Parts: sequence; structure tokens; C-alpha cells
Amino acid sequence: MNPRTRVLGLAIIGCGALLCILPSLPWYSADVPTGADRLTGYGATAVTWILPVAGGMLVAAGLLAAWWQPSTGTRVARLLGGLVVVCAITAITWATRAALATVIQVVAERPGRAAAPLEGEWSVTVLPAAWASIVVAALAGMAGILLLIARSEDMIQPDDPR
Repeated sequence: MNPRTRVLGLAIIGCGALLCILPSLPWYSADVPTGADRLTGYGATAVTWILPVAGGMLVAAGLLAAWWQPSTGTRVARLLGGLVVVCAITAITWATRAALATVIQVVAERPGRAAAPLEGEWSVTVLPAAWASIVVAALAGMAGILLLIARSEDMIQPDDPR
């Protein structure tokens, strides 16, 4: 039993839960001809669907790490840590892509006519929820890396006189 692994598992669970929630919060604010409008991560871009998937996998890996409490650097901890790192890299990549590649198209919908995009430049602001998802995924990745690395204190056996 390793209490350090339990803490890392709980941190991974928290990061995974946040990655499941953050895409439903407002990610963008756009000044359009009809006024300001806010868009969630789901509403503005299709790539944020991957964040709850990665978050769910992080929660599962965190639960296993907190429940089993393997010593860091062991085979089980390396497997869980590797899964966490892969999920974190995936979440960082897609969240960064969604935050930095904002393309807003304003479409005019008039009764009796086909919807048509309006020409012009629109001011788009990326809100904190988008940046928070990148940070949360990076924190989960750091916790996964800590699961991969064995500490010298974990390798000393209780009967060892050192």
C-alpha cells in the first residue's frame, strides 16, 4: 500500500472529472452584429467531444490507482501512468486545437429565405474554461508521469536495515 499513489489517483480522478465538465462551459465570446454571444466548447467546435472521453479514462485510471495503491514505478503503476499520460496528451492536443483555431461564421436566418453567412470580421475571445482544460490535462499528465517514476523510498523494503 502506497499513500502517495492514492493521492496521485485522487488527483487524476479530479482532473478527469473536470475534463468531463469543462467543454459544457462557455469557451468563446463573440461580438456579432446582433450583440455578444457565448458559445460552449461543444457549441463552437466539434473536436471537444474527445475531452469527456479522455476525462472518463482518466477517472477510471485514477480509481484503479487509488484503489490498488501500487508502488510507483511498478508494472501496474507504469501501466496506469502510461494510460494517464496518453489521455493527457490527447486532451492537451485537442483542447489546444479548439482554443487556438477559433473560426466563427455568422449566419443570417431569415423567414422564407435560405440561411446565408454574413461577411465581415468578428471579434472572438477565448474564455478561461478553454485554457483551464489545457491546464487540467497537463496536471493529469504530470500525475501520470509521477506514477511512472520509481522513488528510492518506495524500493526500500521494511526489513532492510538501510
